[in-house]
Amino acid sequence: MKNLMTTLLIYLTMLGCSSLNEAKLDTKPASSYVGENLKITTMSGDILELKVESATDLTLYGEGKSVDIADIKTLEVKEFSPLKSISLSAGLYMLGAIIITIVVL
Repeated sequence: MKNLMTTLLIYLTMLGCSSLNEAKLDTKPASSYVGENLKITTMSGDILELKVESATDLTLYGEGKSVDIADIKTLEVKEFSPLKSISLSAGLYMLGAIIITIVVL
């Protein structure tokens, strides 16, 4: 039981936390998104998730897909959040300690 809890806590700690933050294409050039993980909603309602490999002024390219910038309705950038990851880890360790205490007592 203790090995299972330890393994579970380590696994969940390694997952980390990330957030999707809405971005505006008119404030940054498209080339600034190269290397970023994006969630794109098109004017037709399609939702694409991709890592941008290259970009021009008119199109984003990544993972075998291309999206015309004029066809983008919303653009969200996936960002790693160290504060959320630390909070999650601390909370899971506390939860594990409580569960172990209850099982032992």
